[in-house]
Amino acid sequence: MSDPDVHPEDALEVAQRALAEVQDLKERVAEFEAGEGSTDEAVEYDDRDSAVIEHLEPGEPVKIVELRRLYRRHTDIRSDTTLKKRIQGLVAGPDFDIAGVGEICYDPDGDRA
Repeated sequence: MSDPDVHPEDALEVAQRALAEVQDLKERVAEFEAGEGSTDEAVEYDDRDSAVIEHLEPGEPVKIVELRRLYRRHTDIRSDTTLKKRIQGLVAGPDFDIAGVGEICYDPDGDRA
């Protein structure tokens, strides 16, 4: 019943990434429920989100397609489902605004009119 193309070392890596993501989500939920997600505080991003954000220009619109490309290029995320969830979580944060159809704007200072 097991797939002959899957090696045990691959399964361990996948499981470890999934566990890390679950832990990250649990921490985010706990922070949200505790009210720690206030917009008055600086938002802390994990390593994957930070790797993408460092390639964004504050105040400049970026297409969602470009965010997907940045995640694929600068992180270990490959799953389309995970990419979609990551992007949704990122752009739902206080540092992002909708810039247009299929575009968001990274606005860490809240300066965008």
